[in-house]
Amino acid sequence: MSWLLSLIPPSPITWDGIATIAAAILAATIVVLGFLHERRQHARSRRAEAYAGALQAVSDYLEAPYRVRRRSGTAVDRFALTAHVSEIQSRLDFYTAHLALIAPKVLDAYTALVAAAKAEAGPQMSAAWKARPTRHDRDVPLVAAYPHPRADAARTAVLAAMKAHP
Repeated sequence: MSWLLSLIPPSPITWDGIATIAAAILAATIVVLGFLHERRQHARSRRAEAYAGALQAVSDYLEAPYRVRRRSGTAVDRFALTAHVSEIQSRLDFYTAHLALIAPKVLDAYTALVAAAKAEAGPQMSAAWKARPTRHDRDVPLVAAYPHPRADAARTAVLAAMKAHP
């Protein structure tokens, strides 16, 4: 206790001393608040990047039937496409686990989106594999888009969940 008393100067504190102490406390407070704000912004930025990557993985899966449909029919192309789809599946699993850790409130909506995408794009990919490979440039544009209304609705729900949990 005597050490605490030794901190008090023997003469009375002047206004200059009070101003110096107040300035030091204010500066320390600003530094701490700035650090906390930057830390929060960094976490938000990392979460946003994870959200974008998770949505991109689903988008890539929904795009896969187009890539399969436009294949050339070579063995090299088949291998590249199957490897590509496998890599997408791996990213879907990664982001499902990643969101479970960093944003569990978003996980159910994302899982529903992945399930809807697989339910719609999976059969479309199977049908695309059965279709004749593309031989000419004129065959590249597909007449009709592959529909995925369930995935579109689930994506809207995921975006809402992500906005609610920034």
